Amino acid sequence: SDLSSIKANKGPIEDSIDLTEKYQSVTERYYTPYYKIDEDRTRKNDLCLQLHSNRISLVTLAPSHPILTKNLQIKEVDCQVTKSLDRKKNKAVGKGKKGGQNLDPTSILCHLETEDARYAVEAIAPSKLICMNKLVLDNPSLIRNRPDAEGHIAILLPYLGQIEECKASLLSKEAYDKIISEER
Repeated sequence: SDLSSIKANKGPIEDSIDLTEKYQSVTERYYTPYYKIDEDRTRKNDLCLQLHSNRISLVTLAPSHPILTKNLQIKEVDCQVTKSLDRKKNKAVGKGKKGGQNLDPTSILCHLETEDARYAVEAIAPSKLICMNKLVLDNPSLIRNRPDAEGHIAILLPYLGQIEECKASLLSKEAYDKIISEER
């Protein structure tokens, strides 16, 4: 075989990497964001569904959410959505995530409580709840400080036959950015 076409780099390996581009997080590299903007534009309880090619999805706050834009302190992540339903008690096991709570797009995953407000976080997609993020339950400030990484709120598995319809009902990053920029 002819090795003359292979470019050899002489010197430290770090010189072979283009460091001028921002290093992308795992979420930025492997997940596609879809946005659900709040119809009440004074409240702006905007959410984001980060969708992986294997359907596993992360629910996060959208960059336009007041907790992020106003840098609000989250006092508590309340997963007790009704008297008889606590999302923290979800037990999804196995390949089909048996035992995971069934969710529709408007199902409440939790409430984020700040000093002045209580924000409901919806599932966004018809899905099964795999788990609530234990890191944010223990340290709610991750939701604000690392919303697209460790600060995701929940992990969902959207239903196979409904994922395309769900994506069609949400906004792409480009459409979301256009709407948000027009509000400024």
